[in-house]
Amino acid sequence: MLVRAFITDRSVYQIVLLYVLALLLLDIGGGDIWLAGKFYAMEGYQWSLQEHWLTEDILHKGARKLNYLCCLMVLSLTAYYLLHYRRSPKPVHSYVALSLSLISSFALVAYLKAITNIACPWDLAIFGGDEPYIHLFTHRPAYLPYTQCFPAGHASVGYAWVALYYFFRQMAPRWRFPGLAIGLTAGLLLGLAQQLRGAHFLSHDITTLVLCLLCAKLCFMFVNSLAKSPEITGNR
Repeated sequence: MLVRAFITDRSVYQIVLLYVLALLLLDIGGGDIWLAGKFYAMEGYQWSLQEHWLTEDILHKGARKLNYLCCLMVLSLTAYYLLHYRRSPKPVHSYVALSLSLISSFALVAYLKAITNIACPWDLAIFGGDEPYIHLFTHRPAYLPYTQCFPAGHASVGYAWVALYYFFRQMAPRWRFPGLAIGLTAGLLLGLAQQLRGAHFLSHDITTLVLCLLCAKLCFMFVNSLAKSPEITGNR
């Protein structure tokens, strides 16, 4: 029932359709190369921001540390409400769903990075590297080194928090769009920083956003379906 509800949800189809259109524009249509070329030229035909203190120390390393703290806070609150489920049952489902959404988003993006074997812009000959440009989902020759640049891992540090939209929709509906804005803004900022460093194309970031959106939607649907089951509610 859950899988059927998920795959027949209109918003899922809309997200997937927009994603396919974005890939056609960016990968097949050359938008990725065009935008990365603009950044590369802007930096003097080198990735001069690759080790810059702002993009590397603040927006890369610093953002990851902040994300660890935020995730720890969410997990701690989830554990607290689970321990006090009978006294305050309402927040439990929302916090559990948020925790699952964050964990699944990070795990899925990391897993796909490990198996897709797609190069970063800084690896490519047209951007100072030594590899040819190969389109997404196209066979990569075995003689090329194994790389893990797709989808964008660091952007997931921001985009995973789009789950706040679903969290606040249940806990405090008037904050659902600010919650969504937090995830989108953080993901956009961190993704842009990585693009400026030559680590990713725009399509890598958009893929991460779509994965995080779908993970959030599925996790909240899953937890909410469990919350309504007779075994959980105690109704017979």
